[in-house]
Amino acid sequence: MIIQEYIGRALGLSLAPIAFLASAIRRDTIFHPDGVIYRADVRNTAKDPLLKPLAHRLAGTALVRLSGALWSWPAGRRRPDVLGIALRVRGNKEVTPRLLPGDQDLLFVTASSMFGVAVTALATDTGDYLDNRYYHTLVPYHLAGVGRVYLRLVPAKPAPAGADRNQRLALAAAQGKAELELELQAPDLSDDSWRPLATVELREQLELENDAIAFHPGTSAMGLMPVGLLQAMRPAIYAASRTGARLTRL
Repeated sequence: MIIQEYIGRALGLSLAPIAFLASAIRRDTIFHPDGVIYRADVRNTAKDPLLKPLAHRLAGTALVRLSGALWSWPAGRRRPDVLGIALRVRGNKEVTPRLLPGDQDLLFVTASSMFGVAVTALATDTGDYLDNRYYHTLVPYHLAGVGRVYLRLVPAKPAPAGADRNQRLALAAAQGKAELELELQAPDLSDDSWRPLATVELREQLELENDAIAFHPGTSAMGLMPVGLLQAMRPAIYAASRTGARLTRL
């Protein structure tokens, strides 16, 4: 483990009590307090030979949670916010909220850099999940044979008109139009272009409580290995936040 990851784990453990307390006071998680959860199909669209093995592993069933980062809905309707997508790509076709062997969780937000989060919150269209791009460029992965990689999700088109963002998303899924392109950037290769990897198509909304599924940013079953200081910080902070929220609901 490189020194950055040791430091990241230490920082995560030191910040975990703050995350626990903040979630307990809020009576909910400090980030992504609520959202909607969908079953999705993932299709291999990779053209680059180096990416085809990864795209083949990612193809199949997935769970997708779409949410606001800071505010519950509809209370946050008129507040600036960053939207997020948590994508659990599965090693099997079982639809369950439990993390199973072979699963990997990938977390995306509408901010393309850590320094741009505040500006992004003002620019994000919080009324339509499918009218924003979602990035994993805040933190990198390592992919064997490729090196450092970043991911993003790009919706194919905005959702149809509807009463609110949840209804608009449901209409898009019912019409077969809730698709997001998963793309990969590999700075260690010849250029910084975004390369097609897979298409994620939302199929049906699952009637699950928001806290029935916990996403784990430290997983690596698909071959995407989390690296860097921020990646190492996240598992302890996320776990503490979930625990603080759950204890207040007992």
